[in-house]
Amino acid sequence: MAIGVCRFWRDDQGYGFFAINDGSDLFVHASHIRRAGYAALTQGQRAQFDIGSHPKTGQPMAIDLVLLEPIISPKVTPTAF
Repeated sequence: MAIGVCRFWRDDQGYGFFAINDGSDLFVHASHIRRAGYAALTQGQRAQFDIGSHPKTGQPMAIDLVLLEPIISPKVTPTAF
């Protein structure tokens, strides 16, 4: 399995890229994120994954994703009760 850092995630389009150890970027599709039980990624999250082939283009892509860090939530401003 490879380890990478989420370099970019486009939630409205359902895809992103991981920076991997050899300096290249690896495509990841939302279907593989959801299959792993996550709704989206956040830039900077580390994950472990296998490298498979995109079904249409044959290009390498991240599959079987497992996050190595907790899900990073957007900052929430506390409200007074």
